[in-house]
Amino acid sequence: MKIIKISSVQKHETNPFVDGGMLIMKRGRTTIIAGSTSKVLVDVKTGESEGIALLHRYKEVDRDQFIKLYLGEVRSLFDLSKTGLKAFGFVLTCMRINDAEIYLNIPDMVKYCEWSTTAAAYRGIGELMANKIIAPSVKANLWFINPNIIFNGDRIAFIKEYRLKSNKQITGEQSELLLPEPEEENE
Repeated sequence: MKIIKISSVQKHETNPFVDGGMLIMKRGRTTIIAGSTSKVLVDVKTGESEGIALLHRYKEVDRDQFIKLYLGEVRSLFDLSKTGLKAFGFVLTCMRINDAEIYLNIPDMVKYCEWSTTAAAYRGIGELMANKIIAPSVKANLWFINPNIIFNGDRIAFIKEYRLKSNKQITGEQSELLLPEPEEENE
């Protein structure tokens, strides 16, 4: 990490960060973007936009790292078990460019995932269907993928949003915590 001497930097009469828009910092293969905007989140039903503070980290990774990160994020977003995650990994290997259909061969899936029975494959497929990642077609062994989750691109952004609880929620929780426990009556 680079450290700057206080005596060597320019001094400002006004805050340089207020009207600067986005702050972009490059660190090797990582880029960090920080700022705020009122056009990041838009409610598609009402058209209203919400302003949020934005912290975006961009990092170039090799293919293996990309797949590991992608699988890890999908696992956490959809709360997939190890079986579901292995099934998802196999589904990725079955994809063809610009095609929203995949052919799933259960014996190939069992071999790829190193399972001893087909029961695990069906459990994994069941998890993927429950999470609306894949859907069966009327044709045998042909499945549809959800292109909002599975894609053939070379970049992806996972967004985590954190919201403060409203004052009413916080006050209610605090008052529950601060209330003394009722004393037992002695008869």
